[in-house]
Amino acid sequence: MSWLNVDADTARQYALAVLVIGVVGILVVLKFVSSLVSKLLLVAIFGGMSWLGFSQRDDLSTCVTRITERARAGDVSDLTCSFFGRDVSVRIPSLPQEG
Repeated sequence: MSWLNVDADTARQYALAVLVIGVVGILVVLKFVSSLVSKLLLVAIFGGMSWLGFSQRDDLSTCVTRITERARAGDVSDLTCSFFGRDVSVRIPSLPQEG
């Protein structure tokens, strides 16, 4: 499977990895970089990376919830969400039969 053609669960894991790498990057920069300007620049870059990973993961979770609710109502016309500008497929588990 190509890393560009993923489902929503895998995309969430990618976003979590981006978030963790950003936080670890901030910690490494704060520990080992001595120049204040370099430290501020690198913290801004890794902080932005962490924020982007968090926001994409949150948007993806919201989209999956919305699609799951629509699927329960019987609408399965669009089962894709956007992740970093690319469409990812959402797998809907078997919905329990009501009644």
